[in-house]
Amino acid sequence: MQNIEILTIVLLLIFFFIFNKLCINYKIFLNDISISKHKSFVSKNNKVLITGGFFLIFGNIIFQKQFFLSIDNLFYIFMFCIGLFADTYKKFLPSFRIFLQILVVFFFIKIFDLLIKDVRIYFINSILSKDFISTIFTIFCIVVLINGSNFIDGVNLSTISYYLLVLIIIFTLSKSNYFVADLYFIKIQIFLLFILLFFNFRNYVYLGDGGVYLLSFVVSVVVINFINNNVVISPYFGVLLLWYPCFENLFSIIRRLMLNKNTYSADNHHLHHLIYLFFLKKKISYSNNLTGIIIVFFNFIILTLGYNFFNQTKYLVILIFFSTSIYCFSYLYLKRLLLNK
Repeated sequence: MQNIEILTIVLLLIFFFIFNKLCINYKIFLNDISISKHKSFVSKNNKVLITGGFFLIFGNIIFQKQFFLSIDNLFYIFMFCIGLFADTYKKFLPSFRIFLQILVVFFFIKIFDLLIKDVRIYFINSILSKDFISTIFTIFCIVVLINGSNFIDGVNLSTISYYLLVLIIIFTLSKSNYFVADLYFIKIQIFLLFILLFFNFRNYVYLGDGGVYLLSFVVSVVVINFINNNVVISPYFGVLLLWYPCFENLFSIIRRLMLNKNTYSADNHHLHHLIYLFFLKKKISYSNNLTGIIIVFFNFIILTLGYNFFNQTKYLVILIFFSTSIYCFSYLYLKRLLLNK
């Protein structure tokens, strides 16, 4: 069995390298900083492949024997394609992109009855008990996460390592407490992300919008199912697991509104950009990777603490408040520091 798995891994890597070589030769699926403006501040290289999403799909096809027979996988591919168009077409309007995301999420949650109905607040739960309201709320949460994940993907390691951490926590928590979860599926994603993390660290491959949309959509489904199928777990544990990309999105929208800027327009003023610029001004080598490491290290501390309080709402809310407060303080401090310089 182990020999078969090793052979499968080797074939996956060989196929991925051949695919990437063809992309380079034909100059397709390469990082275009003229399209991804929020990434151009950190990455000046138009030759880096944005095929991370393809790797995730190839890996799942190889490891899931009935990949194309699962309807949920088809929805994941649809979401990936939306991001792929965003990667390759300059005229793909953000508003239309979000509209397509909403459509995919809507049909997915309707088919699989994936709704958020419990927030541990009685009067809100009574509102969410209505399917129409809970549908809108669930779509909002997932779409905010998807686009927030795209915001945090401006530096290496950030998005991949963050979701790798989330999946590892769910996997270990499920194993140790016998919670209901699709451990085989989660294990596949963890394994693929470990490999992808190495490629990303070496600046060989980026996720691209396609990979970000795919990964964040998959993880959102895993987290919601995990919370819904294990009532002992506080829903705020799910909020804590996904706090960073969601708060990045909401914070960016508020920031742009306060500055009278278009909320859809990309910019280079996210927290990871400020951390990167701080390291760059200090002339620290590998500022790109170091920024991602700093961000994931902070989240490692927060999510590890949350791991021990997965069923205690009070402590989870404190951790969420602490995390968002540290984010705001760090952002304002770095902004002020860099402006003074």
